[in-house]
Amino acid sequence: MAAILIFIVLPLILIVVAWRLKPLVPRDGRPGDAVGGSLVASGMFGGHGLEPDPVSVREDTDAPKFDLSDVKARE
Repeated sequence: MAAILIFIVLPLILIVVAWRLKPLVPRDGRPGDAVGGSLVASGMFGGHGLEPDPVSVREDTDAPKFDLSDVKARE
């Protein structure tokens, strides 16, 4: 009986309670911060005052190409 309470009933109760709880920090209305992460971080570490980028830019991760045709061979 105790195993049923611990492994079935208690997790179900915790899941239902978790869905009904309100978040401790209200969501930030700025785009790019879906769950208010910057608001929470600014409260903990101090804000930087910068707005999020309106458009994401692809990161340059291509391998660099070197032109070694001008390099002289060692003698």
